Amino acid sequence: MKIVQISDTHLSAHGGRTQQNFELIVDYVNNQVRPDLIVHSGDIVIIHPDDADDRAHAHTLMQQFTAPVLVVPGNHDIGEPGPAPWKGIGVTDARVAAFEEVWGPDHWRHDVECWTVLGLNSELFGSGLDRETAQWAWIEDVAADVPDSQRVIVFLHKPIWSALDEPVGHSVDIGESRTRLLASLGKMSLAAVGSGHLHCYRQTVRNGVLEVWAPSTGFVAGEGESLPGPLHQLGIVEYDCTGSVVRAGYRSVPGLDDVTIAAVPEVTAAIDALQDSPIG
Repeated sequence: MKIVQISDTHLSAHGGRTQQNFELIVDYVNNQVRPDLIVHSGDIVIIHPDDADDRAHAHTLMQQFTAPVLVVPGNHDIGEPGPAPWKGIGVTDARVAAFEEVWGPDHWRHDVECWTVLGLNSELFGSGLDRETAQWAWIEDVAADVPDSQRVIVFLHKPIWSALDEPVGHSVDIGESRTRLLASLGKMSLAAVGSGHLHCYRQTVRNGVLEVWAPSTGFVAGEGESLPGPLHQLGIVEYDCTGSVVRAGYRSVPGLDDVTIAAVPEVTAAIDALQDSPIG
């Protein structure tokens, strides 16, 4: 089985550079990589989870892929948990419901031969919503149901393991939910975890589990935001699942321009609009 992970597309109904990059991704994935499955690890829309036009437009664009596409939400798709979410955009039942109306369930299971692929909603962890309780129960049910012979790959938007040694002003991983989630996932034959959010590529192994940060297809982290060490380029991740072994690798896509957020006017305009009309 071959899986392609794309992430942080930040697509807008106004089009622009992120859409141009996405169209290059679609052509490359369809005609060069030809995967069995595509997973989008969140931040599908450009900035605001309440913009139905952005969501509908992104859904239309995603239909261009020839392989099946499964998605999990990012913070820009449904808001994020915690007392001080970015720009005040917190995760709510209404925002998750709006996401699910277009994209389907916010967490899911996909079985292919000896592999089980799980998608999790990272923005529920620590939210206190009833949906968080339901997702925890679902994870436990899956852990009890998946046989030991199945290898498991997990996709979610924010990393499970700590991304930074020092805290910053916004959430960069799932935080205190990490211990509980790893205990649940440890009941299965966990092979790999793929996440997005950080707009850079990194691969490491933690206790025999492959951890992958997927790059963005839209823009790289700007000056002062870049994490040391990872690859700061746009692209995709390809997972090769052969037998019981998974291998992952970064793939660059011809034509992508590794721009920062400041060079994408659709994104900066969307952020400016938030400042002009604060969200409650």
